[in-house]
Amino acid sequence: MPIEKLEIQGIADIFKDRRAEPLFKLKRYAILALITERNRELCFVLNKRALGVPQPGDICFPGGQQEARERLEETALRETEEELGIPQNDITILGKSDYMLTMYRGVIQPFVGYVSYDVLRCSIPNADEVAQIFTVPLSFFQETPPEIYDMVWEPVKPKTFPYHRIQGGEEYPFSKCYVPELFYEYKGHTIWGFTAQVIQNILLLLNQK
Repeated sequence: MPIEKLEIQGIADIFKDRRAEPLFKLKRYAILALITERNRELCFVLNKRALGVPQPGDICFPGGQQEARERLEETALRETEEELGIPQNDITILGKSDYMLTMYRGVIQPFVGYVSYDVLRCSIPNADEVAQIFTVPLSFFQETPPEIYDMVWEPVKPKTFPYHRIQGGEEYPFSKCYVPELFYEYKGHTIWGFTAQVIQNILLLLNQK
């Protein structure tokens, strides 16, 4: 029906049961915060990224982008097997922690999982993606407060943008975003960024119980 012929009831019929979606199409990612038990102590399983991948040398959990017709839980399991060499059948998914909306039109859903240390120590990581696997006791993060630094995200102003069409022109007060970045140091490893945020969120949820 042409818009000029719509009445209020017709508009209401269109919107009343509509499920809202993001204005921009979001890419979806999943990661797996693996926990294992080593020497009778619960530990996170972390890995150091290889030099030939994006963000080389970063400490992270395994994860990646969701593929077609794949549930996010399946994404987390698949990426963990591909990166760390841990068979999916040897991983128990315990649930989800809180997700993050990124600056890059993406949403990242962390899952929490368990793998036995006997399985972990026999796994062979993909050397093209992972330089090292190591464990960090949960107690370390509970007992060690992170260092916190503010990161400022602001738009890059391209010369081709039509500033003359907006009030203020190039001096328009474009929004900035202040993001707290967390840093932990553990035996020569710097754990920061989204990985540190996920760890802090999981500990927060655990402490609530």
